[in-house]
Amino acid sequence: MQENTIPWIIKIIPAIVGAILALVLSGDIDKDGKIQISMGVIGKFVASVTVSLYGGSAFIEHFDLLKASTMYQGFVMLMFAVFGLLAIGILYQSIALLKGKPLPEVISEIKSAFLSIWGNGKGGE
Repeated sequence: MQENTIPWIIKIIPAIVGAILALVLSGDIDKDGKIQISMGVIGKFVASVTVSLYGGSAFIEHFDLLKASTMYQGFVMLMFAVFGLLAIGILYQSIALLKGKPLPEVISEIKSAFLSIWGNGKGGE
């Protein structure tokens, strides 16, 4: 592996983790921590990683953070992956609310998905 490849690997890992968190926020990962693979989910995942890599890189270059540590740059990539697709999660939940889904149910769905992801296993119960 080349010497300059390692920093990119360290930046790609937070982008992938951020993409998974973005799928939780968009409701694609259910309360049991399961995901239904579809073209839409794959598209959201790829979009999140893309936003992270390109948006994070542009942010790092624009604000002259190239001299910052690789871990700091990876953190910037993670933030772009999570919050870059936060709009999709907000849009998804807004549409669910407009279609008549009660607000407590939306909140419970998000809470139980996070609890399942972090290994609690109890969900929203």
